[in-house]
Amino acid sequence: MSEAVRVLVVDDEALVRHALRAFISDDDRVALVGEAADGSEVVEACRASKPDVVLMDIKMRDVGGVEATRRVLEWDPRCRVVALTTFTTEWRALEVLRAGACGYLVKNSTPEQIIDAIVAAHSGDRVVSPEVQERFVRAAIEAGDGRAPDTPALSDRERQIIELIAKGLSNAEIAETLHYAESTVKADIRRINQLWDVDNRLQIVLRATEVGIISL
Repeated sequence: MSEAVRVLVVDDEALVRHALRAFISDDDRVALVGEAADGSEVVEACRASKPDVVLMDIKMRDVGGVEATRRVLEWDPRCRVVALTTFTTEWRALEVLRAGACGYLVKNSTPEQIIDAIVAAHSGDRVVSPEVQERFVRAAIEAGDGRAPDTPALSDRERQIIELIAKGLSNAEIAETLHYAESTVKADIRRINQLWDVDNRLQIVLRATEVGIISL
């Protein structure tokens, strides 16, 4: 078994930290190594616990999650930050993603979705909750000129993978659904990124919507 992903939880609500602590302890893929109750404490907590991934609330009393994300990445650019918040507006997500976060989840996500996102972030993926992802896509479509771009041909399996990405499934969940190895799914996603000249899942969903492969 590979080494568990080291997780630091940052949230000003004790009840939320307790809940996260409970289900992180139930999954061997992750290990809780520290907690912070405000963004002002985050760098000190990082130095003490050396996390792989920081699970970051956005709205906190003194130093909010956007600034705290910048501070984490100044401390160690290799650390991954996943925002976990009640906000579903795309501008909130953009704010923290531009600060360097690699994921954005809403707090109604299931424990399994949160753990999957932590693991995916650690492996280099960008993860955005489906409802926020949909807002990004709709906003981009409304801002566009309405013309569908040319797109290279995709295999049936690649189209299936795109549809499952749009539903918010992780690589592991896609592999299980389609009965392929996870390495095969990752290779297909890399090929889609190359064909479409995109960098992440959100851009895949946006392009798939533009060309009519999926609809929201």
